[in-house]
Amino acid sequence: MAEDKLFNYYERQDVLPTFGNFKSSAELEAYATQRRELFSDKLALPTRLFRAAEVLEFGPDSGENALVFAGWGANMTLAEPNRLAHPKIEAYFAHFGLTERLRELALADVEGFRSDRRFDLIDAEGFIYTVQPSDKWLGIFHRLLNPDGYAVVSYYERYGGFFELALKAIHAAGKALTGRAPLDTAKTLFEAKWNSIPHTRSFESWLMDVLENPFVRHRYFLDAAALCTAAHGQGFDIHSAWPAYRDSLDIYWHKKVLSGDDKLNRATRHLDRSRLSFLGGRKLYLVGKSDAVKAISASIEALVLDVDGMIDDPLGASLPRVVAGLASLRETIRTTDILADDGADIDAIIATLDSFHRIFAAISQRDAAAVTALTQSDPAFINTWGQPAHFLVIRKR
Repeated sequence: MAEDKLFNYYERQDVLPTFGNFKSSAELEAYATQRRELFSDKLALPTRLFRAAEVLEFGPDSGENALVFAGWGANMTLAEPNRLAHPKIEAYFAHFGLTERLRELALADVEGFRSDRRFDLIDAEGFIYTVQPSDKWLGIFHRLLNPDGYAVVSYYERYGGFFELALKAIHAAGKALTGRAPLDTAKTLFEAKWNSIPHTRSFESWLMDVLENPFVRHRYFLDAAALCTAAHGQGFDIHSAWPAYRDSLDIYWHKKVLSGDDKLNRATRHLDRSRLSFLGGRKLYLVGKSDAVKAISASIEALVLDVDGMIDDPLGASLPRVVAGLASLRETIRTTDILADDGADIDAIIATLDSFHRIFAAISQRDAAAVTALTQSDPAFINTWGQPAHFLVIRKR
């Protein structure tokens, strides 16, 4: 069944995808420490900005992030379209003595939320990429924010999400080759990979959140440069991002004032050269001529599209193109000018592409046993996740 919106998908599953079931102040503080590192260090939003700030969070789910913001002193307005989440949110705020910080809890999504109030900060994490086109939510945010107000979003980035799509394609192929159920197939293929990382959610939750989620698809993923361009057009400036969307090597006189267009152009050039970094989840900055950068970007884009096509038809026409595309990208990287922290990082991405190439080649040979053997034991496959989730902070001009 086609899903209308992401929250409808989770309503049908009768679950709250991010529910952490915090019971103690120590559990909440441990989570707040992680969030403080993200906001203060990576996103340049120190926690003191939240003191007495009017914060609107879209899609808070069960409210863990909202609790942290409230603990930092923010007055919270929450717009959560899944009614199953509301009792959890209210219970959380009461349990941690923060009820006075919960200014409003609305049963609404981004498009349905109505308010005459204006906010200092809007937070929308983990779903906003499914509200399309992006101009729609950017316009809503601009209307709801005070001047100089911030919007924080996280989303699936188009190039960073490549390996996420590849896992979905491998899972689809595994089901097609063995006829086994989704969970059994996923555990056979990915349990070793899953167990290699620390996590708070269950394997079954990851199956639902990623492998079976109809919104984890190329047509929803956002290109970082295109998103920054759209935000600029809607009256926003880039404040910060993770990974970084500004070229940290860019140097000019501190009194020089760049126009908004100049800042955007510098950022998009940087993002064009960062696409291999996003794909690999490590610094693999393309430093060659612009034509070479464009060629590699085009090959990555074609590969992402073909892998996405395999999710619907895992043994169809896209499969041989994926096998050829992985081999081609692997060989191209060997001869491309790349800035990395260490030569081992370039060796690692080559090994990863080689690993995925062998897995997809085994799929093309209809060899389910070989696919399983590779996914259960190949270190390059097990250790690679890419950089699918990006954070962007924009400021209303």
